[in-house]
Amino acid sequence: MAGQAHYTSAAPSADAPHGGFRFTAVSPTARPALDVLRPLTAYARPPGADRDRPFPVAFAYDRPGDDAAVLTRTRFTGEDYTGRWGNHFCHALYAAPGELAGVRPVELWDTPHWAPAPDVGQNLPDLTPLVPGTAVGPDRVDHLLAGLGDPGVRLLERLLTVALRALAGEGPGATLVAADTDRVVDWIAAVSYPLPAGLAARLTFTTYTARPQDDHRHLTGTRPETGERATGPVFHLDRLAADGCPEPSLTARFLAGALAGGRLDLLDAVADLWDAGPGDGAEAGVRRLRAGCALLAPDGDAGTFGGEGARLADFVHAVAELRPQEAGLAPERLRDAAARHLAAGTAPLGDVSAALAPLPEPYRPAVLAGLLAALEASAELRTAALDTEACASLASLADDAPDLLAATPATALHVLRRAPGEPRQAALRILRLFRQGLWEETETYEALRDLVRAEEPEPEPEPERAPRLLWRRGSARSAQDKE
Repeated sequence: MAGQAHYTSAAPSADAPHGGFRFTAVSPTARPALDVLRPLTAYARPPGADRDRPFPVAFAYDRPGDDAAVLTRTRFTGEDYTGRWGNHFCHALYAAPGELAGVRPVELWDTPHWAPAPDVGQNLPDLTPLVPGTAVGPDRVDHLLAGLGDPGVRLLERLLTVALRALAGEGPGATLVAADTDRVVDWIAAVSYPLPAGLAARLTFTTYTARPQDDHRHLTGTRPETGERATGPVFHLDRLAADGCPEPSLTARFLAGALAGGRLDLLDAVADLWDAGPGDGAEAGVRRLRAGCALLAPDGDAGTFGGEGARLADFVHAVAELRPQEAGLAPERLRDAAARHLAAGTAPLGDVSAALAPLPEPYRPAVLAGLLAALEASAELRTAALDTEACASLASLADDAPDLLAATPATALHVLRRAPGEPRQAALRILRLFRQGLWEETETYEALRDLVRAEEPEPEPEPERAPRLLWRRGSARSAQDKE
């Protein structure tokens, strides 16, 4: 069951001898959580606000712990019981995350659970189940993106990028600036619907705060008069502009493109893969999402779906969590996804065999083939990614899986030349590839030649000679002058 509580400024009563801001009505499930709820009930009016101007509604979603989800709807109510102007009413819903199963929190923007006015001195009932409203749904997002066209999709790509990085603990959240709170709701919904429902349930937000610089949520709405206070990426929704935002990630492009193009089948496929993994936190959830998008992306897409310099072990761990065998994914799909993911990597690979260990057959050699293909296409990547440990790990392929290594001769030579051990061992491995018919005579000769050249000491520079020729020329000029 979900608990609920009302918070406002109220007159003294039998159980509250002091008037002022307090919880005036509470349900049984919410009562033990009042200390958790109290910091989430605040409301600050916009600067320069007056009585004739409507005040924004602060609809917020928080995850104060892994076992708690809190939704609040706070609105300005004018005068309190003393006639003082400045009262507000916060209605809070307190639930276990399981109460939100299958529901995206933004869908509760207009749930019928919200009370029009606070109850005072009454016991509220617990709620079950939490019922979404009717104002927020996929159609609302479709209408938003259809009306804005390509600029709207581009803005969504950037907003998804920031939101996913914030969810993974890789950067600050986004501030959404708009004169109308409904527009902030539009974009919170636009970020929520491409995500699997379980990950959207980790996305915290508020539609309004007067202090965006102090807000801790992933998406923070504010008015234009307070937008300049934000310290992280800022999205100006009324003019489709963004400040301080990273370039869109390929995960964000994939998700935004699928949503804008009506490819709900792709989003459903990502969600199915994501749901196969364990629900162990937002960071792991983003990692699984990136891996799922990499697996389902069109073959023509390139680049990495992970964070900057994503490690091979992180990618493999995320893929293993997706359980590709149970999902019926072809090894070739995983091979191509690994090649795309690693093509833009900059982190050293380390022990490749240990990194690939979590993958079952036949996915382990598929990822290895994708890794070697990415390395073969880029000398720069070979230099950045193949440290001594990686070379030692991959050099063993000449004995254990020679056909994989033989298919990428430039990578093979790089690995065999730099793996720890005697040059003779590298030469024997090269000859073994040749004897097995995996390398031609020409490439074998060139590999051995390059290996020998790499072991030859650099010739010592010749000592500088005295400039005797210049002296002789000078002497000749002197003799001519005498004549």
